[in-house]
Amino acid sequence: MNLWAGLCLIWTLVAYVVTKRVYQRYPKLWFSPAILVPVLTIILMMIFGVSYQTYQQDTQWIVNLLGPATVVFAVPIYRYRHMIRQHLGVLSLAIVVGMGVGIVSAYQLAQIFKFSPEVTNSLMARSISTPFAMIFAENIHGSAALASLFTLITGLFGMVCGDFILAMTKVRSNIANGAAFGNAAHGFGTVRAQQRDSEEGVIASLTMVIAGILMVLVGPVAIHLWFKFL
Repeated sequence: MNLWAGLCLIWTLVAYVVTKRVYQRYPKLWFSPAILVPVLTIILMMIFGVSYQTYQQDTQWIVNLLGPATVVFAVPIYRYRHMIRQHLGVLSLAIVVGMGVGIVSAYQLAQIFKFSPEVTNSLMARSISTPFAMIFAENIHGSAALASLFTLITGLFGMVCGDFILAMTKVRSNIANGAAFGNAAHGFGTVRAQQRDSEEGVIASLTMVIAGILMVLVGPVAIHLWFKFL
């Protein structure tokens, strides 16, 4: 085991536990482990000259756990199956529109900046939550690592700016706002939606999960057909 790689693993685990407790006591956005740990890690890696490849050696298994973790997403679908039936029309419309806008906007952005096909496909996968995005990216010849990064950035932006954007729309429906958070900001958005209202949080969670499952199942075929007729 490389010494620095081992230290990176220990740091990651300890930093997460500590920052999680700090966030529970001071629930401010910037104290969130999803923000604070990566920022501190990057700063320390720059100070000590640790490369990403070294960091990845003993921490890659943490990322690999996202794959099996997708099984857990079946729980909210079963638990709130009655709510799904009740709001099936709204959820279906939100998911289809959200996925479509996410993929098309990502593709157009990639064309403007002339990104490589791998980066383009990875960027298109960022419209769903990280575990699904990693699988989806690999199915369309993208990079799982890049997809997870793009998804993280998307979620953070939605979590930070979601309240302001929804306030501008003047929409007061918990169903609509929850669907927006779940579709646009994924896991981070679901957390924020739950903080705003319990029903909003449930809808965000359901939207995020169903969108991820549908994208993995039908997304690769849809994108293949789209590229074929471009």
